[in-house]
Amino acid sequence: MSKLIKSYVCLLAIAMFSLVLSVGNLSAYEGGDVSNGGTITGTVKLVGDVPAAKVLKVDKDKATCGHDDLPSEALMLSGDSIQNAVVSITNISKGKKFEGGTPAIDQKGCVFSPHVAMIPQGNSIELLNSDDVMHNLHSWSMKNTAFNEGVAAHGSISKTFEFAETVKVTCDVHKWMTSWLIVQANPYYVLTDANGNYKLEGVPAGTYTVQAWQESLGKATQEVTVAAGGEAKADFGLEKKAKKKRKRKKK
Repeated sequence: MSKLIKSYVCLLAIAMFSLVLSVGNLSAYEGGDVSNGGTITGTVKLVGDVPAAKVLKVDKDKATCGHDDLPSEALMLSGDSIQNAVVSITNISKGKKFEGGTPAIDQKGCVFSPHVAMIPQGNSIELLNSDDVMHNLHSWSMKNTAFNEGVAAHGSISKTFEFAETVKVTCDVHKWMTSWLIVQANPYYVLTDANGNYKLEGVPAGTYTVQAWQESLGKATQEVTVAAGGEAKADFGLEKKAKKKRKRKKK
């Protein structure tokens, strides 16, 4: 009797594992040719007052990193237009093929370049160090395996990201250094330009959820309908949220 139960449990486990694999395959993005695809265009702008520009305090390895403080790239504005916001379609399962992503993130002058990098899910990215000093890369990921690893001067490491996720990457040696790695499950994503403009091309006809995300301002979404060969418009306004004041406990 016990052998029959064990056999049944084993068969059940195999069946469940196969089901999980089949569901995963069904939910995976399917890339191919898109006939008469449309476009989604728009702008991402700041709503409300323009915050004071932040600077990064350089307090270590000044011979390599420089003696002056650095301008922060956490919110790059031209008037009220936001640069380097990530605009993406979040709910598309079939469309155009991936065209690659950012091949590498460099550390040069104790600054990550680019500040925001994007790669397809499952791809690898080179993490370079062009400086004369060691950096220590620290990823703050939840879905992908996190790492905290030193990179020698003029060295490099390669990392693969299996799951779609927005990953913050910092340097534990130089605390002011921050970058963002956007791992996407589909190829419909783009960074806004210096004037806050973006364009998503080759979109199959349909209705989609489009998201705009910026590291200092959070995200906003809206539903967009794209006609075959047509152009849909989706403008976003992101607002800096006020910090909540802590209530003092009464003694």
